Amino acid sequence: METIITKETVARAVEAAIGRCACQLRPDMLRALEEARAGAGSPREGRVLDTLRENAAIAAGDRVPLCQDTGTVWVCLEVGQQLTVPGNVFSLVDSAVARAYEGGRLRMSVLRDALFNRTNTADNTPAFCELKLVPGASAKVHVLLKGGGSDNASRVVMLPPGAGQEGVRRVVLDCVREKAANACPPLVVGVGVGATFDKVAGLAKHALLREAGSEAPRPEAAAFEKNLLEEVNALGIGPAALGGSPTAVAVHLETAPCHIAALPVAVNIGCSAMRSASVMLVEDGRALTDAEVAAQLEAAFAAGAAPTETACCTLAPAASAAPSGDEADASIAGRADVASGTGAISASPAGKAAEEDTAAHRMQLPLSKEDLASLSAGDEVLLSGPVYTMRDAGHSRALAHLEETGRLPFDLEGQTLFYAGPTPAAAGRPLGSVGPTTASRMDFATPALMEAGIVASIGKGKRAPEVTDACKATGGVYFCTIGGAAALLAKHVTKSELIGWEDLGTEALRRLELEDFPAFVATDPHGRDLYREVETKGQP
Repeated sequence: METIITKETVARAVEAAIGRCACQLRPDMLRALEEARAGAGSPREGRVLDTLRENAAIAAGDRVPLCQDTGTVWVCLEVGQQLTVPGNVFSLVDSAVARAYEGGRLRMSVLRDALFNRTNTADNTPAFCELKLVPGASAKVHVLLKGGGSDNASRVVMLPPGAGQEGVRRVVLDCVREKAANACPPLVVGVGVGATFDKVAGLAKHALLREAGSEAPRPEAAAFEKNLLEEVNALGIGPAALGGSPTAVAVHLETAPCHIAALPVAVNIGCSAMRSASVMLVEDGRALTDAEVAAQLEAAFAAGAAPTETACCTLAPAASAAPSGDEADASIAGRADVASGTGAISASPAGKAAEEDTAAHRMQLPLSKEDLASLSAGDEVLLSGPVYTMRDAGHSRALAHLEETGRLPFDLEGQTLFYAGPTPAAAGRPLGSVGPTTASRMDFATPALMEAGIVASIGKGKRAPEVTDACKATGGVYFCTIGGAAALLAKHVTKSELIGWEDLGTEALRRLELEDFPAFVATDPHGRDLYREVETKGQP
């Protein structure tokens, strides 16, 4: 009797996998973060890694997204050649995605058309599906939630054949050096080599599905991966791109045949919150039941459901006072001991001696130029007070309003912008998850907005020299915060209010009230740039 892969089976598996992927860190990634923490070479590295591990615990415990960018949904159905697949096998996937995203309070991030109609589809569809035939009589579905920050950091290069392994190596290192800061390291670097222009990117994406750090089956591939990982980490970019190591926890390679005149190379970057699941639907000709599929997911994520206890990241009212129960639950990216209006952030993971505290500035928003003048690149801050969320579309509208009226919209003079697109309210909080988006996408408008009165911004990743110049000219600041820690950061938002541009969905203008929101000074009013300093220090 033939075994048929039904559209209903695929849809149910996809829906179940999305809920797991969005809120639970892959156990292999959790182990990789724990191993990286054990070898952290500086207090800052340790604090970033502790934050990511605590974020995983919060997301799993509260059932909120690990990252606010819950991504596009990529579905790959691997089907044994002995099985029967109807032509409409993906026809119910979009409905499953819509239910999973609505029911899971996930962010809707898909637009109707990339060029001609950039309105949100409002249900995160369509999913991007592919069918792959493999030998045998089994079937497996892979589901990957891919965020924009890491996908935007990826690339395809058509090298000449003579470039060889050295050329591939250079493509990977250049990509990581230039783009890692935008992709929330520690990374998984997927590398595809071979096939054709349109297929090589798929090789790199498939490489991300492998267990982080698992050895490639071919010895020559395993050796190439090992050497590349060592070189990537020698760049010194580090967790959250704030320096140190690791920049990546794994480099995974997939190769294929190609034309004699070509050497196609693709790099697909995976972030520290890699979200994927692989589920068997048919095993040796026997279709698995829904209960068996659910049991697979339960087992696959069991190791990540209750992560190993991480640093106690609590806010204490004074250096000499023990925190109350409520205060001990106030999560930040470190522990703040307050004295005379400033604090100290430290990380003390279980089994490790407490590290030397680093002075942190507790700052009240809105910020004055006098407040900002005392800051230097690399300083750690705890921000409390109002910020306004604004992303790509909002910056275009704000810039158009400024050019038309000579003023910022919504009386934003003197305010701080947070480059964020949050998920809906969840777990009793105003927002389920909220974290930084890639700041460089806003560089086209930032100098003009700062000149008009914006005093600071919060995001992640490097900025253009023009933004550094604008900070120096206006006395403003660019803060960065840790990408991939959106469940934790949402605990520092006490209120969310829609202000305008509701039609933009997650990109609407919102006024958030922050409380001890952890961040770093990335660009100070004196022209120093933390990311550039890390990059320069790490150059061979």
